[in-house]
Amino acid sequence: MNNRKRTAGQELWSVIKYFLNLPVAFIDNIARILKFSIRTKISFNYILLYSLSVLFTATLVCGGYLYVSKNQIYDRNREYISSSLETIALQDSNYRLQEKLEQIFEENGVNILVINRATGESAASSQLYPVVNYRSLTEQNVVYKNFSIFSLLSYELIALEANIGEAETAVFFFDVRENIQTIKIVLVLMSLGYLIGFLMILFLGDVKLRRVLNPIKKISKTTKNINAQNLDMRIDVGKAKYELKDLALTINEMIDRIQDSYRKQQRFVSDVSHELRTPISVINGYANMLDRWGKDDPEILQESIDALKNEAGNMSDLVDKLLFLARHDRDSLKYETAEINISNLVEEVAKETAMIDSTHEICADIIPEIRIEGDPNRIKQVIRIFVDNAVKYTPEGKKIQIKIYKEDKFSVVEITDAGIGISKEDLDNIFERFYRADESRTKTTGGYGLGLSIAKIIILQHGGKIRVRSKPGSGSKFSVYIPMIETD
Repeated sequence: MNNRKRTAGQELWSVIKYFLNLPVAFIDNIARILKFSIRTKISFNYILLYSLSVLFTATLVCGGYLYVSKNQIYDRNREYISSSLETIALQDSNYRLQEKLEQIFEENGVNILVINRATGESAASSQLYPVVNYRSLTEQNVVYKNFSIFSLLSYELIALEANIGEAETAVFFFDVRENIQTIKIVLVLMSLGYLIGFLMILFLGDVKLRRVLNPIKKISKTTKNINAQNLDMRIDVGKAKYELKDLALTINEMIDRIQDSYRKQQRFVSDVSHELRTPISVINGYANMLDRWGKDDPEILQESIDALKNEAGNMSDLVDKLLFLARHDRDSLKYETAEINISNLVEEVAKETAMIDSTHEICADIIPEIRIEGDPNRIKQVIRIFVDNAVKYTPEGKKIQIKIYKEDKFSVVEITDAGIGISKEDLDNIFERFYRADESRTKTTGGYGLGLSIAKIIILQHGGKIRVRSKPGSGSKFSVYIPMIETD
């Protein structure tokens, strides 16, 4: 029995819960319905604006028509109103006033209400509801009180007020059935026009919006299909117009940049792998040689040790450069800036180069006391990169010119070599990471193709610039411009 009661109670609760959930389900359905597409939302906004404009126009037309009608009624009945006011002013008692108002109504069919503003007493030509209750109808309704022209339209009347002396007000009630009929006809025609316009926006506007917004679907579909395997895919901008065409072009340009960065990244990884493969192979080879013969042969042991040290140094240099580039890519490079006498830095590099390189003629032309603001170690690194490149690519016995001078607000470090030069095609790429012209990819010159890329980063972050002049077979001239410290 208890189980039956519990089951019945559960069923009752289920029914109650079902009806309680109906409003919630209804709201959820409405919420799902309101998740319109952009096309529907635009159409809805157009319909809303159109409806508001039609409503405003209808109000303006009807209000203006009533205002003009009121003035016309007054103009047509000006003499009648004046004579009636004179007749009313001559009555000396409320009883005689009542009789006179009834007489005027019988003769002209116009109801008149006279109100004594001081006492509140009134006399009316008839007991018609809007006439005898005029004051309550107008005073109790805020809209009617401020816009009296609308106060009696529901009774097909319009009221014109006129003062009689200082104490009384006469209200004339004119029939405006014909005017209201005209307004109704105008509203019917406007409603018909509104309906036609509504349907045109709903259907023709929707078709137009489909055409205009259709490229968005294509843009979305194309972008969903773009990945690392097909970065060559682009959005078709042929049928797109206006802002959507600009959007498609912008996305295509963005994909171009992504593709370019991706290719550079792939090339970077490939080049790093290639550069690391050689020293690792050398280290592995000498380790095997040591394992086989180096234990008992001092010459092989020393040769292997020297080779291992050399390759370890090369790998350490490569790793340092890669770390520099990685920090730059993460925007985490830090510079210890100070006032630098760059003339001294250039002189130091020139002397050091002359000491370790006796196969070239190192010529230095230095203007003293040129000062800049920057990181002295990084600036010296830049100068060293350009001088080392000049040494690498200049044949033995030839001259390398190192100069520093002022030009406008810049200090200019100029390194000129008599090397193999750089072709016009290669000039656009020499500052790319791991880039080396074919002529320089030899065991004699070595290097990883990272020096110029690092130099460019350092100089740009010091507010400077680099200019290159070169011609195959005629050497190269690298000019590094760094802003000088402004002096008063």
